[in-house]
Amino acid sequence: MSYSNQSSNLNPMAVMEISSAYWHSSVLHVANSLDVFTRLADAPATVEELAQKCGADARGMEMILIGCIGLGLLSKEGGRYSNTPLADTFLVKGRPRYQGGIVSMFESWVSAWSKLKDAVVSGKPVVVKQHDHGEEATRTYIMGMLYRGIPQAELLASEVPLAGRKKLLDVGGGPGIFSIIFCQKNPGLSADVMDLPQTLRVTREIITNYGATAQVATCEGSYLEDEFGAGYDAVLLSSMISQEGPEVIKSILRKSFNAMNPGGLIMVQEQFLNTAKTGPLLPVLIGLNQLVHTPGGRAYSAKEVADWAQEIGFRDLSFRPLPEPSPFTLITGIKP
Repeated sequence: MSYSNQSSNLNPMAVMEISSAYWHSSVLHVANSLDVFTRLADAPATVEELAQKCGADARGMEMILIGCIGLGLLSKEGGRYSNTPLADTFLVKGRPRYQGGIVSMFESWVSAWSKLKDAVVSGKPVVVKQHDHGEEATRTYIMGMLYRGIPQAELLASEVPLAGRKKLLDVGGGPGIFSIIFCQKNPGLSADVMDLPQTLRVTREIITNYGATAQVATCEGSYLEDEFGAGYDAVLLSSMISQEGPEVIKSILRKSFNAMNPGGLIMVQEQFLNTAKTGPLLPVLIGLNQLVHTPGGRAYSAKEVADWAQEIGFRDLSFRPLPEPSPFTLITGIKP
């Protein structure tokens, strides 16, 4: 086939669609920040009604609402706008699966991503980490992680039974939802959530709200500076590997190994690259997000991390993608 024939089969809009993808997210960010979806939870409303409630210009509001229809978040009938099931489930404050905190988190990263070229050229982060942004920013971040983490925690606990194991350490555990659900599904299991003091102030509230204070405790500490204690039958490293450089990851794995009883199980859950490092796209983008935010973070393949774990002493290592729609890959290994 000649080049001209090949090019005639290409989508002429593909480059534009990639270049303008941030337009889509910008519509969601604005609608979420104006509480459009929460305001529509009780009853449909007109453009004028929503503009008044949101303190916005009617022309601008109409454009945002039409954009939300295009994104599948709103519908329109008789001049009144309503939430679709997608928005009603995930974007209304107070709903059990609310993810508005995640939207706010990604909106707060827009400025950093606008400096992606600077990070690529310099190899250095362009912003400070989230924990340096104050109590309210930390709460927004942790609550967003909670609601995003619930279905993944339920999936992981069903995929990796911990029956017979007595104590779990959740390193950098954030909202603690993995520890909570593991303990719910495995009677006799207790867990410690290790994280920074600022994070754990939110974590303790979540543990209390779940009625899990008898099973789940918190442990203040930095996985960069502190040892992990001893006597654990399982250690979970979830969504943290991409934040760090290789030497820090090896240190975390070594501390995990030292904290375990013989026969202890290591679980490393991350959105990993494939072994050839050609994709998938999501871990690539997560790696770029770490580039703009952290001094050493990047995207890794599961094989890389499993090989490091083997060097440290873990055995029976394996890795596999978790069932869809989860984007995570799970590495497991045993301390001899």
